[in-house]
Amino acid sequence: MTVALNPVLLSLGPLAVRWFGVLALAGLGVAIWLSLRELRAQSLGSRLALDALAWALPVGILSARLVHVLGAWDEYLTHTQEVWQLNLDGLSLWGGLVGGGVVAAARLKRDPLRRRRVFDAIVPYVALGIAVGRLGEFVDGTGQGLPSALPWATQYSNRLAATPDFGVPRHPAQLYDGLVALALFGVLRLLPARAPAGTRLALFLALYGCARVVLGSLRLDPAFLFGLQIEQLLALGGVLFGIGFGLRPLLARRFSLAPWRTSASTREEPAKRRAEDSLAA
Repeated sequence: MTVALNPVLLSLGPLAVRWFGVLALAGLGVAIWLSLRELRAQSLGSRLALDALAWALPVGILSARLVHVLGAWDEYLTHTQEVWQLNLDGLSLWGGLVGGGVVAAARLKRDPLRRRRVFDAIVPYVALGIAVGRLGEFVDGTGQGLPSALPWATQYSNRLAATPDFGVPRHPAQLYDGLVALALFGVLRLLPARAPAGTRLALFLALYGCARVVLGSLRLDPAFLFGLQIEQLLALGGVLFGIGFGLRPLLARRFSLAPWRTSASTREEPAKRRAEDSLAA
């Protein structure tokens, strides 16, 4: 499949506004707007979320850049002047999710249950924002994968595209990622409201993390450790955290019942012994 779209939306002299940048910002804006609307609808308070966002966004951008640089350290070792260039294709999605998520969780630490509900309210729209941003990557040509002979493999004809090469059909890895995120948005929105707090966040981390680990085999990112890309390692950590985060309320509930059962059986034993003594008499 040949993609002939012009990745440049607008040119102003030396400045080129690309579709990737526009759609990435649109995805971020839509995610924030819908998240705040959902928080107000659930009476969770958007003011506290805005405070967490004000801290999470800059930290997320810095951590996204740091993870990208670490993942391609050998390239930046010989091009040190490019380390501080904050271009969109030089940011790690999982680096931003981890860095921004940790800071947001720290700002919401006063009420753990409310924090779980806040994350549950916003995480479907995070998935939607990712899907919109991945569409921008597809139009731009950024994030193509390994060469492929599949019917839906993509090649770009426009010379302004950011594809690794021209005339070579490749996996649209960015599109795969975006479709996974879009499907997750639908699944998370359909979860019943009675689901335990934290379920949506746990599912997002576990499922999207698994998808990123698998899709890493199709991407061109260099290996970082143990033959895995740095984003694969972060995604794997997200999977483990998501599983633990989702199971924690269930385990806490199970163990909280154990003392009640023990105390109940302890109260029953004296009465049982008295009944046995009366029968013996």
